[in-house]
Amino acid sequence: MSARDEILGRLRSALKDPNLRYPPPETTRLTQRMTVTQARGDRWALAARFRQELEILHGSAEWVETAAEARMAIIARLTTWVKEEQAERRIENPNQRGDWDLLTWDPELLPVSGLAAALTDVGFRLVIPTDLHKVGDRESIRNVRLGISGVDAAFASTGSVLVGGGIRRSRAASLTPFRHLMLIPLSKLYATPEDWMAERRTAGTLISYLHESANVTIISGPSKSADIGGLLTLGVHGPKVVHAILFDDIEALIRSEAQRVDNTPD
Repeated sequence: MSARDEILGRLRSALKDPNLRYPPPETTRLTQRMTVTQARGDRWALAARFRQELEILHGSAEWVETAAEARMAIIARLTTWVKEEQAERRIENPNQRGDWDLLTWDPELLPVSGLAAALTDVGFRLVIPTDLHKVGDRESIRNVRLGISGVDAAFASTGSVLVGGGIRRSRAASLTPFRHLMLIPLSKLYATPEDWMAERRTAGTLISYLHESANVTIISGPSKSADIGGLLTLGVHGPKVVHAILFDDIEALIRSEAQRVDNTPD
């Protein structure tokens, strides 16, 4: 008997074992929709879970209490990245043209107010792509190392974010730079993707969101690729460094809504 026949014989014998766990002796039709992942707790518990899951995916995250603190954290993170980029060059004069370029959404669409002026004040040049169909336009952003964007939703159970592209929200800001900074207000942090979709369905906005978005991307940490041997490499098809800054905007939203109600004519 050849080795091949011996192996196949063992497999056939094993599959005849009545105590084999799989396949089950009987199958039943699922009667309810099941979530793949779960996360529980208040918004800070969900923020902690999001950070934990993102770190498993080789990303990183931090959280602060207010949008003002988020603005300072953004500047600190981006400035640190510039210094890291320059230090890695290991040359006497590491400064290069474009070090302070920042690929971004239209700043008015970022969830932190006053950010454009603050970034410009410390030396960043904001690059806001509007049309990348031409080769020259794509070449103009090819060497930008830093990117910043908001998100449409973030999911604590998986450490993923959902980003819809469109006018003034170029996906280049989150896909082409070496380092990507994600801004996540806690009002957009959900336990699971199913929770986000349920809220959208209830509000009747899920279909319109999909129709209005030029593309919809779920980002789960840095870009990853592996060869046939399973050797993981980061940054091959997108950012190698992904960092999220989460901040609490819920109290501000509550105050804003209360003020709106107070100012509504009787």
